[in-house]
Amino acid sequence: MVIEPSTRSELVSYPIRDIVQEAKALEKQGTKMTYLNIGDPAPFGFRPPQHILDAAAQALKGNYSGYAPSEGDPELREAVAEFERVAPEDVFVTAGLSEGIDLLFQAMVDPGRNILLPIPTYPLYLTKERISYGTVDFYDCDSGFEPDLDSLRKSINKYTKALLVINPNNPTGAVYSRKTLQGIVDIAGEAKLPIISDDVYDQMVFEGGMTHMRDLSKDVPIVCGNSLSKNYLYPGARVGYLAFHGEGWGSMKEAIQRLCNQRLSVNWEMQRAYIAAIKGPHGHIEKFNGELKKRRDLMMKRIGAIPGLSTAAPKGAFYAFIKVEGPWKSDLEFVRGLLKCGVVTVPGSGFAPTLKGKYFRMVFLPTLAQLDDAFDKIEKYMKVGR
Repeated sequence: MVIEPSTRSELVSYPIRDIVQEAKALEKQGTKMTYLNIGDPAPFGFRPPQHILDAAAQALKGNYSGYAPSEGDPELREAVAEFERVAPEDVFVTAGLSEGIDLLFQAMVDPGRNILLPIPTYPLYLTKERISYGTVDFYDCDSGFEPDLDSLRKSINKYTKALLVINPNNPTGAVYSRKTLQGIVDIAGEAKLPIISDDVYDQMVFEGGMTHMRDLSKDVPIVCGNSLSKNYLYPGARVGYLAFHGEGWGSMKEAIQRLCNQRLSVNWEMQRAYIAAIKGPHGHIEKFNGELKKRRDLMMKRIGAIPGLSTAAPKGAFYAFIKVEGPWKSDLEFVRGLLKCGVVTVPGSGFAPTLKGKYFRMVFLPTLAQLDDAFDKIEKYMKVGR
């Protein structure tokens, strides 16, 4: 007997982790790998601030062995509400922002409908669109990876339920200008559409300033998502939130509450850690951003010296989306060849299935020495071609 998986499950793809299986197979054969595929600071020596770890440890000693409220720890909701400048009842705690994204798609997208995505985009949004049996529709970004407002306006159709903004962006590291963000708000207002604002890297900005979407919107409903993962260097904690801003969200919040109820609750201890994170201190952020900028500068120097590679300089997060010119037929062929040299990256088509050209995404979290070594291998690979 063969047990067949569902059609829906076959629509799931997550290239950031999918490529690891191929890397591990080569590793078993003796190839030493540098993993530049996943945005996790921990393998590169970065640790969450001690007061956050202490809060989680203290919660383990406390009376937190029962279920938490489905919508989240009341104290955490209050802390988030103060940060986001909304009411506590506008906040829902999720198991990382990934679960928040899942809940939004379940609540908003019926078959044939869509949340309009930037291209390139974070792959989870692509998968959630597909398994909702929605139409996968994109708006373009320019050569600096800022949204193209004309493309955004033209890409909205009668089936569009919301617009997605990821700022700072994964996979490009772009930090959008205030002018661009205001343009998106204006277009959303004209189209009478809400905005989903993925703010998970909002404190990781090391060049220029950061404008929050919620600070620009007056009449346009916005739902902001964030998590403990990136800004506080704690991806394993798996706690995040959705915060609803503006009018018109009543029925949607009821739907999110039902979805929270059916998955019971989020881990108490990590919620207590998130309270400590929000309330501070926040001294680690400036230090971490300084380290990221040094790594970004080295990366851009190396890319600029390698014929066939180019990208716009990231201003936030810790990703680069790099264009490749050369004999490779596809970005997957390029990435697989690079694997044999001991460097693990992610094919750009996983973030941008309709984008012309070949790209790959890498993280620049490793030490300067590790990055230099990885680029030595990339440079040699570019010279020998296939």
